[in-house]
Amino acid sequence: MRREVIVEGNTYNGALEKGLKALGVEPGKVKVEVLQEGRTMMGIVIKPYRLLLYVEEENHKVKENSYEQRSQSFVVEYKEDGVYLTVYIPPSKFTKADEEAIMYHLKRKKIQGLMVDAVAQAMHVNPGRPVKVAEPQPELPVDEEVLVHISQDGMLATMMLLPPDGGRLLEYKDVIQALTDKGVVYGIDENAIRQALNSRRYGQEVIVARGKPPQNGEDAKLTYHFKPDKKSKPEIREDGTVDYHSLDNIENVTKGQVLVTLTPSTPGVDGKTVLGTSVPAKPGKPLVLPAGKNVVVSDDGLKLLAAIDGKVEMIGGRVHVYSVHEVKNNVDNSTGNINFVGSVIIHGNVLSGFEVRAGGSIEVRGVVEGATLIAEGDVILRKGLQGAKKGMIRAGGSVTARFIENGTVYAKGDVTAEAIMHSNVVSGQYVRLIGKRALIVGGRVHAALGITASTIGSPMATSTVLEVGISPEIRQEYEQLKEELQRLEKEQRKIEQALAVLSRMESSGRLPLDKVITKHKALRARDEYSLKIPTIKARLFELEEAFLKGAHGKIHVKKVVYPGVSITIGQSTFNVKDPINYVTFLRDEGEIRFVTYEG
Repeated sequence: MRREVIVEGNTYNGALEKGLKALGVEPGKVKVEVLQEGRTMMGIVIKPYRLLLYVEEENHKVKENSYEQRSQSFVVEYKEDGVYLTVYIPPSKFTKADEEAIMYHLKRKKIQGLMVDAVAQAMHVNPGRPVKVAEPQPELPVDEEVLVHISQDGMLATMMLLPPDGGRLLEYKDVIQALTDKGVVYGIDENAIRQALNSRRYGQEVIVARGKPPQNGEDAKLTYHFKPDKKSKPEIREDGTVDYHSLDNIENVTKGQVLVTLTPSTPGVDGKTVLGTSVPAKPGKPLVLPAGKNVVVSDDGLKLLAAIDGKVEMIGGRVHVYSVHEVKNNVDNSTGNINFVGSVIIHGNVLSGFEVRAGGSIEVRGVVEGATLIAEGDVILRKGLQGAKKGMIRAGGSVTARFIENGTVYAKGDVTAEAIMHSNVVSGQYVRLIGKRALIVGGRVHAALGITASTIGSPMATSTVLEVGISPEIRQEYEQLKEELQRLEKEQRKIEQALAVLSRMESSGRLPLDKVITKHKALRARDEYSLKIPTIKARLFELEEAFLKGAHGKIHVKKVVYPGVSITIGQSTFNVKDPINYVTFLRDEGEIRFVTYEG
């Protein structure tokens, strides 16, 4: 025989504990079916867990606090001088459920002239003693009764039998009629009803109808036929030198070539409650083809094609095909500043004071002086940046250079070079020094995820700052969001107070027109804040997770790190006092320590 119970809880373990207690069994002797997955956001329960627990057993044991057990804790007697109620539960253990069970039993007995005060005295004042609760009368027979309950989501209907007392037993058709009266028309389990009538285990909930949960649709999917995250990686020769001519950073495509294929979302299959109500399925999330510049969508809307021959790049979440703008010589007075939608190749130098902007990547085969380079993609310097404290590079992708000297570099991706000297470098990912020198000396180098070099600092104790963790830009966003959240929550409290005052005014009479307008404005603002505040909290949570991830970043030094070097990982800082060889710095329990080189 199967016994089962349905429970809810804020967590899976909390719901499971309730079910085990209700069935009176130990863990491992029960089977569990998850009817509804729970969900929390920022510590707030959005949706509770809903579990079905059941156990198969030969001999039924009445569960604790069941209807049968409660009915055995009191007795109603019909005597010559009246009807008497005796309650055997001590007041210290008497519960609201016990009181409800007794009152319901008295109602079923149809006792005439029931004295409520006397019933209360029997339950709370004189336990164990008969108390007269009505004048003499004949005992009326009580028929067997069935109670039908429908779950809140309409996906389950349960029945509970209550025992007869001299009356008739229910038949199958009576239970069906009770279900019909409650509106249950779908998913009725005839076998479960017949088993319940055969076993007649009173006070036990039995599932007798199940709805059909909706089957949510599949999300749309994009399949890329090129490498959207392709990065420039210079080749390191066997002798330790770097070949900047073999970057493999361009992926060429031809006109009509398929770049992306879209698999559409599906609508899903609707469900149905036991009441016959349709439950709409959640359709899959749609996607659109990420069409950028110089691409076309096929007639069926499922393919993205190259419109021209050129270089394919993924920038800002969109696919672009660019032709390349080439400068045969220097960027100087003969060219002026360059602002191009695609990628730029400069065969000469970029002289001081000039600016190059590109919607794709920038490649410079000469030297960048005190100039400005801004690219939405990668920046590749075959030689390097000799910035004279004026040169600046900003890249939406990675930056690769032979050397970076007396300049400023910002990259959302990696920064890779043979030497970084007296410069300010910020990377959204890794800073990697390669080649024979692999040197960082002077200035400040900041990387979100980690730094690798052979030599850091100099024997002359040159001041050199290395930082690993979230970039200042992200930290600034975090602080701004915290301030915005505090402001919105303060405004929200003011709105709630104002609405409370207006509600009191409205309850005592009609609001004047200006107060009605104020109320509508406050309601609109409350709705707006109820959307904004959870969104900001979710973003703050994401940033806090990123802070923790950044705190696990490391700094690897293959050869030596000299005194004068300051190392910061997350919120912890370590100043190098003596030369340290072949070492990796990491953050452990709030402090920076170093171990043998892990790179």
